[in-house]
Amino acid sequence: MFDKIELSVSAYDTAWVAMVPSPDSPHAPLFPGSLNWLLDNQLDDGSWGLPHRDPSLTKDALSSTLASILALKRWGVVGKGQVKKGLHFIESNFGSINDEKQRSPVGFDIIFPGMVQHAMDMELALPLTSRDLDTIFLHRDLELERCFRSNSKGSKAYLASLSEAMGDLSDWKTIMNYQRKNGSLFNSPSTSAAALIHLQDTSCLAYLEMLLRKYGDGVPTIYPLDIYTRLCMVDNLGKMGIDRYFNKEIKRVLDETNRQLLQGDEEIILDLTTCALAFRLLRISGYDVSSGI
Repeated sequence: MFDKIELSVSAYDTAWVAMVPSPDSPHAPLFPGSLNWLLDNQLDDGSWGLPHRDPSLTKDALSSTLASILALKRWGVVGKGQVKKGLHFIESNFGSINDEKQRSPVGFDIIFPGMVQHAMDMELALPLTSRDLDTIFLHRDLELERCFRSNSKGSKAYLASLSEAMGDLSDWKTIMNYQRKNGSLFNSPSTSAAALIHLQDTSCLAYLEMLLRKYGDGVPTIYPLDIYTRLCMVDNLGKMGIDRYFNKEIKRVLDETNRQLLQGDEEIILDLTTCALAFRLLRISGYDVSSGI
């Protein structure tokens, strides 16, 4: 149960990987398999994303769909019918943008407008009115103003993690300070792909190539995520009151987590959620963990 962690494919991140141009020809994708994945995985309603998704996840589908449209549009010669279907989905579901019952993906108010701007720069005819555009750009400007006003380390890292959609506001020299030992930015395929597009960074390239070897043509939304996923399983088993049936497996996970924490593993140290969960589970299980981590 703890040994094999399966991560689902993210259409959004796969679309950004598909947008990376070949160094040999700027008019061809470096990863044509990812482009083919998009062509093969559009849903019946014209969207890309999770099949049979909860109705409250329409914003996530809008982001995935627009990113997929941008990837198909970038290479021009394929998927024109699918682009048309995707645009119809966006037109039909745009009202979800202002629906407070909708779950908003992290950074949506910056990412979605950024992609809309990118689409406009590509002269893609979006089925949005001037009022629609004013609404999303206002949301973006308010969110950016909040982050710039804060000017905290957290806000700077947050904006850097959304750099694929920041356009001319991206300071890539500063953003690359967040590059991890595995070559990625924030363990994010989409942000790493954007860095590869803008900087031709060889470490980002190696990270994406590793992901594609591991997962095939479609990539997950974050990798690696093994430590956090296993810790969540330990936490949930405890909450359900059945952890005593998995003592050996839980001890193995916690021993490994403690070892990685002592070694300063980036997957724990650089992720606040993972670090907090590891600290809590190790402390209540009797491990000697410093509060200064």
